[in-house]
Amino acid sequence: MFFRTLVFAAAMAVASVSFAQPKEPIGRFVVDLRAASVGLPTAIGWVPAVPEGTEVPARSLGFELGAHVYLARWGPMTLGVGATYLTGRKTTVPPDVAEGPTPVPPGTIPEVRTRLTSLAPQVSLNFGQSRGWSYISVGLGRTNVESDAVLVPPGPTVFQPLESGWTQTLNYGGGARWFVTDHVGFGFDVRWHSVSDVSATSTHPGAPRSTLFTAGAGVVLK
Repeated sequence: MFFRTLVFAAAMAVASVSFAQPKEPIGRFVVDLRAASVGLPTAIGWVPAVPEGTEVPARSLGFELGAHVYLARWGPMTLGVGATYLTGRKTTVPPDVAEGPTPVPPGTIPEVRTRLTSLAPQVSLNFGQSRGWSYISVGLGRTNVESDAVLVPPGPTVFQPLESGWTQTLNYGGGARWFVTDHVGFGFDVRWHSVSDVSATSTHPGAPRSTLFTAGAGVVLK
């Protein structure tokens, strides 16, 4: 049901382009450069064990760089393979200690910094023609999450910085591309990244499985 919905939405998005342009086949490759709204994990283990009331980063502005090659066609459908590099980071700051009904003593609520980097190989099914097409795709890649917390001003409590290491990640989603010239166009992509749990070790407390949503839009070159 989920993938059927994606196919329908992507096909409708490209329909106006498909009817208006000559129906030449999709080319051999594309390169995507997109600004992205990147979901970040917020559970303890992905971020340090911070005091109650601390705001942790949940979403950041980032970017995606991707490349895809189109291998074979079956009627209106084209098979593609490729990969996307995604990164985003965000820092949250403590609330103003002078505001609110219950003042917060300085140096007790930390600022938290989280950075996510993901490599997302994908196999795609593409529907349309050279001046505009939609797609759905899925792949298995890796994600690394780094997070630390720092008291401002410095206090007696020190938080252990965390790094997940490259963790297996299933990505799935879809999008569309439109070309205003033979080589330059615009595109968007919506994607879910299901990041596997991290096992506890002597240097890491472990982290639960997390599903993160990313939406990006930007320039396409072919």
